[in-house]
Amino acid sequence: MTAVYMITGSVLLDGFDGTVARLTNTESNFGVQLDSLVDAVAFGCVTSIFIYFWGFKVPYPQVGKVIGFMFLSAGIIRLARFNVLKEAHAFPSNIFVGLPIPLGALSICSVVLLFSPDKPLSSNRDIILFSIFVMLVAFLMISTVKYRTLKKIKSKYNLLILLLLAILIAASINFPSYAIPVITLIYLTSPIVFIITDKFKKNKPNPMQVNNYQESNRTSED
Repeated sequence: MTAVYMITGSVLLDGFDGTVARLTNTESNFGVQLDSLVDAVAFGCVTSIFIYFWGFKVPYPQVGKVIGFMFLSAGIIRLARFNVLKEAHAFPSNIFVGLPIPLGALSICSVVLLFSPDKPLSSNRDIILFSIFVMLVAFLMISTVKYRTLKKIKSKYNLLILLLLAILIAASINFPSYAIPVITLIYLTSPIVFIITDKFKKNKPNPMQVNNYQESNRTSED
């Protein structure tokens, strides 16, 4: 249980380091590389070891080493690609290509909270499901699925958004066994929502185009 709280706390702190760097005007390429190194250790190495000890050490240690290494490898590849894309300015700063590794680690913690954080897995069914989930998270990290961030959000509901974030943080602290899995699941499936909304916006007729079409029809009739 302590490991789950430590990883979750690291995720929260990771969300503030970039903001602090921007506010203090101390952003640098060295800081970006150092941040990735810390993420690789805190969310990649620690989580892969956690996967091994919680899910596989007793029943299938060899399988656990493979599954843990897959998660670690995917996380490091994800971080390396992030640095390359960021340096090339290939995507806007509010878009993540692939699931961020902190959320990948938090996804593993969510499964642990849903099962039994103080008791390792024992049944073959649970171990198989856990293995599939870890591989799914690893695939999402190296995939090209686009995840959104809170950067560049311009809305008249900014205060409401801040209030909602405060409520989510408070719920995660007071009810971690329920809040963390729910928040993680929402973020994991968020690309589906954005794909649907983007298609709806594309299919929605533009008022300017409608007016131009109506004016052209009137002109042709005259």
